[in-house]
Amino acid sequence: MAATISNRSPLRRALHQTRRAGRFVADALHTSAVLKSKAQLGEELEIAFSPGLAARDPERYLDYALALPGKIAAADGKEVVVFFDEFQEIASPPQAYGDADRLTKRMRSIFQRTAGVSYLFAGSLAHLMHDLFTPAHRALHQFGGFHDLRPIDREAWLAGLAERFSADACEAGEEPLSRIVDYGDGHPRTTMLVAQKTHLASVELDIRAIDLALVEQGLVAALSADRLSHEQALERIRGLHKLGLVVAERVARGEPVYARLPRGAVRRALEALRDASIIESRGRGEWRFANPLLRRFLAGLGAFT
Repeated sequence: MAATISNRSPLRRALHQTRRAGRFVADALHTSAVLKSKAQLGEELEIAFSPGLAARDPERYLDYALALPGKIAAADGKEVVVFFDEFQEIASPPQAYGDADRLTKRMRSIFQRTAGVSYLFAGSLAHLMHDLFTPAHRALHQFGGFHDLRPIDREAWLAGLAERFSADACEAGEEPLSRIVDYGDGHPRTTMLVAQKTHLASVELDIRAIDLALVEQGLVAALSADRLSHEQALERIRGLHKLGLVVAERVARGEPVYARLPRGAVRRALEALRDASIIESRGRGEWRFANPLLRRFLAGLGAFT
């Protein structure tokens, strides 16, 4: 909601001043800009300034938040674009956002009645995104089309990560940054997760110079954070094919996948893993994991050796 109303300049100023100056919520809620917007958009607008109010009636305020971009599009006569980043987290194993099916049904019921708004859903775990949008039983089935984004090149990663670390007065040399990019293997979520956990380690240890030791701690913490989802992926792999796990482990370790196994069965296992977006083909006989951290987990590396 805060991001949505920030598209209106008077509300953006009110929101920024309230948070920066620590003024009482009551002051912000009675400015002329807020009062006028509440008359146009509804009294629920107040939770943008005092999020704790949503606990009074979570479903009501959630519905309002999801519908707000449409209200602003209608009130201002403008087209609105809503962007959800790493959308697959809505269905991640910890269920931090509650039941994914129930929530996505709620989202679709509001989105399909909303005019003047386009929705973009981005995610870096392809198999989870496909699972949210492809099966007929999913609420977001056929809710738009898929588009692949171009990879982020190494130089852009190094520059971007250096900028993010320096924003918190952390100095990261080329070698630690390169190690983070190597661990991420070009995967956006994995690279950022390792970087985030590395930064967290520096905060906990009160160290401003990012070195290789901190990066190693970041990798271990990233593996630990995703352990539950990796264990669930393990069960999924077992169910794909009787040789699914054996083949997946061989791909993860860079071992010959066909050695001492029936070629036809191995080929079918590879195809099942590919169709589930767990591995990707890099050319004739070459395979790679879509999720680098899952590869490390299956290879027995990192924190789970």
